[in-house]
Amino acid sequence: MQVNSPSTSIAEVSATNAPFNPYLPFASHSMKQDGLEDFDEKVPQSPKAPSTRSRFDGLTSIYRSVSWILGFRERYSLLLMIIFGGALVGFCLARAMMMRPANVRDLTIAGEWFWYRQPLYKPTIFMHIYLTIIAGIFAIFQFIPAIRRRMMILHRINGYFVLILLIPGIVGGTIVARRAFGGELNSQSGYYVLGSLIVFSACMGLLNVKQTRKHRKWMLRTVTFTCATITARLASICARHIISKIGTYYAVWRCDEILFVLQDANAVDQAYPECGQTGVSPGNIHVAVRAATNVDNLEYAASVRATFGMGLWIGILIHIVGIEFYIRRTEDANQHRRGFVLQREDDEDDAPKRAPDDY
Repeated sequence: MQVNSPSTSIAEVSATNAPFNPYLPFASHSMKQDGLEDFDEKVPQSPKAPSTRSRFDGLTSIYRSVSWILGFRERYSLLLMIIFGGALVGFCLARAMMMRPANVRDLTIAGEWFWYRQPLYKPTIFMHIYLTIIAGIFAIFQFIPAIRRRMMILHRINGYFVLILLIPGIVGGTIVARRAFGGELNSQSGYYVLGSLIVFSACMGLLNVKQTRKHRKWMLRTVTFTCATITARLASICARHIISKIGTYYAVWRCDEILFVLQDANAVDQAYPECGQTGVSPGNIHVAVRAATNVDNLEYAASVRATFGMGLWIGILIHIVGIEFYIRRTEDANQHRRGFVLQREDDEDDAPKRAPDDY
């Protein structure tokens, strides 16, 4: 019996490397002598598996799987959904405790219930709380691509439901804005501008419901403007601690508001002697209350009043710039409607032509 090339018998190999094992390859010194020293180099070797696996591979796989299930096409879309959508839902759930009337009286900033208990503001504040919280929770489902593409009817029903709740809730909030956080002009103007932006964007989204590309932009603006109050609260929290350290900022209060908070006429007269004037209604006397976060409820409420209007305008500016940047950044991935299917803009040339009314 001969080996194919070179001609070497098994007996010769056995004699050289006794005892001969037929199950082992001919990788021996006899192969080198017979010119087979390059044999191992010519045989392709399978790539070695990595010895260690990154600890983030599992999280990355889960993230991609969830993103694919929900219908997101860009790698960062699910992350943005988690951050901003989670902030909206989290804020709504945190404020859900205010749906209990007793909590509105006990947990709002000191002095707010003085106005909210009045006949004009009491129904509107609860309308604002109930409607906007429910609308905010259900609004998150409008931005899940899998629902928009596969369940268009559900997307429409939920969208109308959210707008039916959101618009009256915003109107109620603008009525309460006359007295919210002391009714300062900077707070009033911020609330009125923000309410106008939300209602206008929502109405434009309804008018362009059949033009999906425009509809998407206006609905994004609507929800983004609604979330500006969350950013405003964060800015106010930072600002109130800063001005408390400075110690030279004040907010204007009516004496009857101060009496409602302190519940002690003697304490009010000692701290604010102007309020003890005889023959003058406490509602007609205004005094300056120092803004500080580490003293008592009255001065803490003064710090909120002094900073919330500024925080609201900062939130409006950030959200206007942010949403316009996002809309332009994702313009190439915008989608338009074809019947009950949402299709990418770059697929338009491959799709059959339809009448303009079908879009």
